Amino acid sequence: MKKSWKIMSLILILLLVGCAARSSQEESPSIPAEPPRVEMDTGKSAEIGQELASQSMGAEPMERLVVKRAEMRVSVADPAEAMHTVVQLAESMQGYVVNSNQWNSTNNGQTYISASVMVRVPAERLDEMMQKVRELAADPKTGVLSESVTGEDVTAEYVDSQARLRNLQAAEAQLTELLDQAPDLEYTLDIFKELTEIRSQIEVLEGRIKYLEESAALSALSVEFVAEASLQPLQIGPWKPAGVAKEAIQTLVRVAQDVGTALIKFVIIWVPFLLPIGLIVYFVCKGAKKRKTAREAQAAQVQPSDTPKD
Repeated sequence: MKKSWKIMSLILILLLVGCAARSSQEESPSIPAEPPRVEMDTGKSAEIGQELASQSMGAEPMERLVVKRAEMRVSVADPAEAMHTVVQLAESMQGYVVNSNQWNSTNNGQTYISASVMVRVPAERLDEMMQKVRELAADPKTGVLSESVTGEDVTAEYVDSQARLRNLQAAEAQLTELLDQAPDLEYTLDIFKELTEIRSQIEVLEGRIKYLEESAALSALSVEFVAEASLQPLQIGPWKPAGVAKEAIQTLVRVAQDVGTALIKFVIIWVPFLLPIGLIVYFVCKGAKKRKTAREAQAAQVQPSDTPKD
């Protein structure tokens, strides 16, 4: 009984598997056979991959790609003139000016000119350019207020971008060949869409590679120039009597003006109130004085009559 049950189960499983395989064959769409060109493209792709691999393995280690940037702050006698000098130096070294600015600043009541400039010069001449800027300082010892140099290694990004660019260019070549042998319009549009996307990626990578190469070839130098006079401590000049007398006269005039203003305010504000009070006090005092005079006169008349006669 058990043996017959196992045989029936096996037969049932085989039937189910056969039905599933047949239904999958009937439902799957017919796939047109690819033209011989696809086999040719695959072979070319393999050859290109092998060639790139052999080149990468046999190539010598490339030089490090370092982007250098420098910043300086220098005190000079004339910042505007120093800025123009740096521009001329950069152009003479086959460099160029990125930007330049000039402005006025106030210190201790005095107005001074300040300037800044950013230039790019060949990386191998960056040290020479910085030395030229140091020579522009008003004081060779203390004229350079600050100085810094930084470097960024972009070799890994540069190599990776080049590898991606080669792969995209190989894919673009294959798609171009497929486009020439496209059997129908729909196939042509699909390939053209892929070509457009790959071309945009290639342009982005080419721009990035060019930027890295130019940044490494031309180092950036930013310089800020400040007037040496603005950094000097406040000095007390000689005594000038004329200046002191002038300041005293100005002070006297200001005090007289303040006193005059106070008097005007007093007359306008307080006199209307004080005048009636003053008149009342005046008449009271005058009446009191008259009464006192009358009493004294009366007392003088009474005194002789009271004196005894001999």
